[in-house]
This record gives sequence, structure tokens and C-alpha cells, in this order.
Amino acid sequence: MKRVRQVIKDYPVKQYPRLYIRSVDYYELGLKIYQFINILLLVIGFAVLVFLVVKDSQEVEPVEGVFVLFYFMLQMSPFMLMELSSFSYFKQMRKLNLKKVKTAVLQPRGLFDFISYKMIVLAVISNLLCITVVAYLDGFQLERGSDTVVLFFTLLLANLLFAFIIRLNISGKKINPLQSMTDRLKQTKTVVNTLVTMSIIQSLFVMMIQVMDYYQLDFYRSTFISLFLQVIAWISLQNSIRASCIEDIDFDVYKLDDVEKVQN
Repeated sequence: MKRVRQVIKDYPVKQYPRLYIRSVDYYELGLKIYQFINILLLVIGFAVLVFLVVKDSQEVEPVEGVFVLFYFMLQMSPFMLMELSSFSYFKQMRKLNLKKVKTAVLQPRGLFDFISYKMIVLAVISNLLCITVVAYLDGFQLERGSDTVVLFFTLLLANLLFAFIIRLNISGKKINPLQSMTDRLKQTKTVVNTLVTMSIIQSLFVMMIQVMDYYQLDFYRSTFISLFLQVIAWISLQNSIRASCIEDIDFDVYKLDDVEKVQN
């Protein structure tokens, strides 16, 4: 919220008209709604915590994991709403973009322009380690429906989804039609590193859950899941903040060019 207000203050609509597809009052109202939702979620989270502490552990245990996942979804809902609204924002910006001549930098870009070989190798090793550990705990049963086979295809689908998103960011059409090439490359690097990190974390998470189940450490399961989800949220938020550092964004692209100034 502080960052949005800083943008409104430092980059006013008169000087940067392309940045605003609606009035400033509209964005101020959105910030108030966002603040209210977060306060409400804080209250709900505290109520859930009190419920879990007060209720007998025997009664809560069957649904404790559901509470953790449900609250995490609630916790992430404001960010999901922001992402959805950003798609609508950039779609409208594309319609209002009057710039006739579009420029592009003819620079071939590959995966390793955005991430180091070490991170990719680490991701591959962590996923293979996860499958190997689960296969060992499962007695190397490879028939259809076994934990090892199900896990293998689950990780495969998740990583294929990550790969698809990475591919779209590297070679697909940019979402923000006015974004400078430097800003886009920086954003793509953040997305690639975030998703590869997520691949590593998810494999370690699944492996730890299987180990806890094998050694019957169910008492720590919900705590571990909650911690994992908070780490995911923290990584996503920190990478998003790092990728959109106001001081590093080229806001000149949101000014009118000379032709548009004459027309206005």
C-alpha cells in the first residue's frame, strides 16, 4: 500500500497519464478495500488460532490440516485479487495505448540468460532425491497407484507447469504493453528464479511429509505444512517486491510522446 501511494505521489497523472487508466480516487478506494480485507483476515487467523488452542487436540486433529490450508488460501486471496486486477489493468492499458510504432530489441533469450546452471542442477537433484527417498520408503514398489508412481507424475506435472510459465515469460507477449525492455528482462529473471526455487522447495516439502508419515510424526505435520506455506508466501512476496522496486522502474514509458502532446 505504501508503495502504491508513493507511485501516486511521485508520478502524478498529469505527468504520467499512461500509467492511470482510471481516476486516482479509484485506486485510493482499492487500497482501502485491500487494507480492510487484510485486517479481516488477521482477525480470522487469530480466531482460528484460539480455536485450535482451546479445543481438545483429539477433536481438532482430523481437521487441523484443513484449517491450515483454508487459512493460507484466505491469506493469499488479496494477492490473487491483485494479480487478477493487474491483468484487467494491463488489458485496458493495451486498448488505450495510442503508440503506433512499437519497438523491440532483437536479442535472443534463453533460459540461462535468466538463471544460473547451478540452480537448474539443484532443482533436478532435489526432485530426483525426493523420488528416490519416497521410492525407498515405499519399498521400491513401481506398480500403478503406488506412492512412488503418483509422486513422480505429480512432480512431473508441477514442473511442466513451471516450465510452461517460464517459457511464456521468456518468449511470450509481454503483459504490460508499455513496459521497457530492461524492466521486462528483470521481471522475467525474477519469475524464472522464483519458479525454479519453488520446484526445489516443493520436492523437499513432499519428501519431508513422506518421511514424517513413515515415522508417524503426525503431531508435527500441520505445523510443518503451515511453515512451508508461509515460506512459499514469503518467497513470492519478496521476489515480487524485488522485481518491482520503484526506484528501478522506467516510468518514462508512461509519459505522452511528442505526437500525443500535440494531439492533446
